[in-house]
Amino acid sequence: MSLKTHLSLFCLVVLLYSCQKAASVEAKMTGKWERVVFNHNGSEQWIFTSDSKIYIMLTLPGAQTQSGANIDGDTVCVGSFAIKITHRTDGTFLNKNMFKVPAITISGFTNYKYSGSNLDFTAYNTEWQVFKLNTKVMILTTEMYNGIHGGLEEREFYKK
Repeated sequence: MSLKTHLSLFCLVVLLYSCQKAASVEAKMTGKWERVVFNHNGSEQWIFTSDSKIYIMLTLPGAQTQSGANIDGDTVCVGSFAIKITHRTDGTFLNKNMFKVPAITISGFTNYKYSGSNLDFTAYNTEWQVFKLNTKVMILTTEMYNGIHGGLEEREFYKK
């Protein structure tokens, strides 16, 4: 075979392996994920369901709801998500616009108010690129946060 044929076959194989289907991404995403949290002393669990819903369960030691109950594993926010496969728009010349990557659009999150403070989950209502997703780790990134185009925001999760 000629070099041209080998190169064509190589490119075809690379493209086939780089293509992901939204259904397979959703299947990996479905389940309970613990968010790595730095901005409060509690924990957040994100539950992605097969019907495209996201539930955020929050535990904040010592904090109380506005009605006076402890915040201990409460579902504080419900939203929805949609997955699509997009072309990568950044990177080096060799991978720019060549590989398809999953993107997740989150909507419906609200500002959760509790006694003494609040957690504004509305900032998540945007499109996120799925930077890494396997059976143990999920990393989401975006350049849009609180509706403002800016620096890269990243959220890290590990599977529960």
